[in-house]
Amino acid sequence: MKKLLLKIIYHTLALFARFYIYRTKPVVIWVTWSVGKTSCRMIIYQVLQKYLKDKTIYTSPKNFNSELWIIFSIFRIEKYNPSIFSLIKIIFVVIKKTIFSHRYYDILVLEYWVDHPWDMDFLLSIIKPDISIFTKLDYIHAENFSSKEAIWQEKFKLIKATKKKTYLNNDDEFLSTNYNSIKIEKEFFNTKLLASKYEKHWASIFSKIIFDWKNIKTNILWKENHLYIELAYKILLDFWVDIVWEQFLELQNQPGRFSIFPWIKDSILIDSTYNAWPESMKVMIENTIELRDKLFPDYKLWFVIWDMRELWDVSENEHKKLYKLVEDKDLIVSIWKETKESFPEEIKNFTNSHDAWVYLKDFLLSKSDKYLILFKWSQNTIFIEETLKQVLKDKSFEKNLVRQDKIWIEKKKYLSNFW
Repeated sequence: MKKLLLKIIYHTLALFARFYIYRTKPVVIWVTWSVGKTSCRMIIYQVLQKYLKDKTIYTSPKNFNSELWIIFSIFRIEKYNPSIFSLIKIIFVVIKKTIFSHRYYDILVLEYWVDHPWDMDFLLSIIKPDISIFTKLDYIHAENFSSKEAIWQEKFKLIKATKKKTYLNNDDEFLSTNYNSIKIEKEFFNTKLLASKYEKHWASIFSKIIFDWKNIKTNILWKENHLYIELAYKILLDFWVDIVWEQFLELQNQPGRFSIFPWIKDSILIDSTYNAWPESMKVMIENTIELRDKLFPDYKLWFVIWDMRELWDVSENEHKKLYKLVEDKDLIVSIWKETKESFPEEIKNFTNSHDAWVYLKDFLLSKSDKYLILFKWSQNTIFIEETLKQVLKDKSFEKNLVRQDKIWIEKKKYLSNFW
């Protein structure tokens, strides 16, 4: 009975969302695939907001990227406590906004992923994008799909439904292989024409990126983010805005996505604690190594890695491949069961965040060496940001970590292996 009621509520909300989009006709930009969706969405949103002063642009500050949450994004609903009564209350809010509210935004930037076959059909029944963006596919949310190809086919429906133009990551094998079969206007990004390097000025680290005659200095690190900046400037051209030169582009980085914090004895902590899938693990490790080699050559590398979750039948193989990426580095600490089973016995392993941070802190306090330390993990009862929190040099940085609001803190106390 509850499932039936939820289905009725979902479809009722979808009906009003569809009507609202039809009535207000915003330009819809839709980001999907697997890796880097939120970072891509937020960078595009911030760049468009910076330059399209005559447009109202909206994206949810929350990570709303499933069927119900997409509807919330359309109506700019940013607070929700899951319950039937809350949903019924939201129905009345949605009805009021659909009928009486003015146009909230000119451009709506959304992020979707699919968890089951046919999810995309439901989403497309609500809203179809003017511009679609495909980052890079990874083997995640795969429990209900038979293969990566099955996930790709489900998401390929989005390309077919795109009204104007699609942007595709040239580094994705499915997108590059099927490029010629895509009939709408299309363009690759990540074509290897972007050059970037890290620079250090006093205690701050910046990136310098060059592409299409643009020379941009930014506070945003990580090469994947640089690709999304390049993409954002390409999208500006769709709105007839061309920025020839940019002195400095300051953007807000998303928590848990390659943020850098100082620690005692000048060691440096790299916060990549939002999640961890095979592809994101690989690129984050590569970027950490590059950062060390270019700016901190006298620092040792330390990787604090927790299990990658929801990999199902490929989990053991992917964890073994992960170890190959870090096996020759100075120090490795793994946490939880799958890394323990897939990594060699001599690798220090812990069963919870608390023991990991105690070891980490004691070790660093006892050594004179300086370390560049990457914290990388996968969500789902694993909250390694709580380990990172314990070794921050300045406690005021805690607010910049992922999942620090009151709801998440309470949730962690029941789900986490830290407390």
